[in-house]
Amino acid sequence: MKDTVKKQTVLTRAGVVVAALCWPLCASAQAPYTLVDLGVVGAAGGPNHITNNDISVGSVQGSGGNDHAVIYFDQHIIDISKPGLGGANSLAYGNNPWGEVVGGANIANVDPKKEDFCGFQSLGIATATASCRPFLWWDGQMIALPTLDNNHGNNGIAVAINDFGEVAGAAENTTPGCPTQNPAASLNQYYHYKPVLWRDHAIEELATVGGDPVGTALAINNHGEAAGITGTCGAFNLVLGYYMNPLHAVLWEKDGTAIDLKSLGGNESSAFGNAAKDINSFGHVVGFSSLSDNVTFNAFLWTRETGKMKALVPIKGIANSIAIALNDSDEVVGSSISSTFSTLTATMWKHGVPVDLNTLIPANSSLYLLFGCSINSRGQILGLATNLAGTVYHAYELIPVGE
Repeated sequence: MKDTVKKQTVLTRAGVVVAALCWPLCASAQAPYTLVDLGVVGAAGGPNHITNNDISVGSVQGSGGNDHAVIYFDQHIIDISKPGLGGANSLAYGNNPWGEVVGGANIANVDPKKEDFCGFQSLGIATATASCRPFLWWDGQMIALPTLDNNHGNNGIAVAINDFGEVAGAAENTTPGCPTQNPAASLNQYYHYKPVLWRDHAIEELATVGGDPVGTALAINNHGEAAGITGTCGAFNLVLGYYMNPLHAVLWEKDGTAIDLKSLGGNESSAFGNAAKDINSFGHVVGFSSLSDNVTFNAFLWTRETGKMKALVPIKGIANSIAIALNDSDEVVGSSISSTFSTLTATMWKHGVPVDLNTLIPANSSLYLLFGCSINSRGQILGLATNLAGTVYHAYELIPVGE
């Protein structure tokens, strides 16, 4: 499973073509950001989250094809995948300033229903097994977090952790009810899974919206407020990295109350649905939502002050947009995406105005920026890029000049 519509996530990159015409012809001589190439991540890897003290996490596909959970610190890559949880693959979704990291990892015991909950098999990793457990890593040790029904659920994934060690994610229970499994159609889910929080390693189930059978919490702030998605079981979702039809973007208050953030006009028959991807300290939420044509989707910013979504339109000439992360200044990062998904352009919104991040870096840069995946309070941005030929994927960091 992969956020940000991050994961991690956020789109499977197979078939993505970066046209040379997308590259800005006239970049500023005084680029406002320094571009740091964090290295190759591989077709199944990617960056996910950056903290306010400039520690990032993600995954890197190694020479053997395995996905390795990693930490990026001071331009070094620290592999935290071993010994792992007994399986070959792992990915890191979230972290906090104290060095705690959360994510999902294969385990030694294969899921009897072969659900591929982490999505490693859907990402084409030959060594991946159908097993996935949520983990918390700290000080060299990776510990599995419990699933629902007294830890009898087969799978789960941890996506975000706040400064107090509260973790948000998803966990399976033992209730069957997803559509008939058909791996050829990417229908792998059998049991229901629910949005959850882990506090002091104890699991708490969160309510879904509208009777939705499945859901996941994707972000949590330091007030214990969480944001995410609920919906129905479905095929592997390229935008989210989940086996889900994302029907509702949701904010969970600290007491667990679920708030449906509604939509930008689309309904439950829309092609891409609604999803909340991140939440800041003020309870402002970003994500994406279908428009009234039920085909086009836009990024959104939802604020408590207005109680509704504001569309964050894509850069000019592109149909769709997705917001993946924001900071406490309501600076938002994500991507503008063409209607055919053939062009992806890393995008930043300030005061609701979209800017192509490729126009904010030095003109001689060797990377084309596809996604802004995370942004911290210092304005540092973590994201996914390709080389100019569009053939090799890299993690990158943008550092404001003078930072």
